Amino acid sequence: MKNLLVLVFTLFLLSCSNYGDKVVYDGTEIYYKDNVLQEKADQVGAYLEEIEFTDGTPKSVQITKDSVYNFRMVIQKGLENDESMEMSFKALGFLLSKEVFDGAPLNYQLCDNTFTTLKTIPIEGASEFEE
Repeated sequence: MKNLLVLVFTLFLLSCSNYGDKVVYDGTEIYYKDNVLQEKADQVGAYLEEIEFTDGTPKSVQITKDSVYNFRMVIQKGLENDESMEMSFKALGFLLSKEVFDGAPLNYQLCDNTFTTLKTIPIEGASEFEE
């Protein structure tokens, strides 16, 4: 019976946060999963630190990859509809494309605190704007 309880508790813990592995940069959690290596998550963290996105306040982002990279960021509910913030999201997505993802297109996904996507902003690859 005791072994069964330990097994159930372990499975519960594993299922609660299937956000992937994690690295932390100055209070910002960077989860990565699927086809993303820790090296790429570290590059994202270092770049976010460089541009002072990581400022000690708790934030969570997740990097995934399917046909393109996905930069998934937990936001406060309602910001996905705030048009004044969309330009900031696009700018950060463009910079991440250029500086971290070798100019490749990516999806900037605005998420709730369980990484459920609220809105996706496609970012054209930064390489398209370079000569």
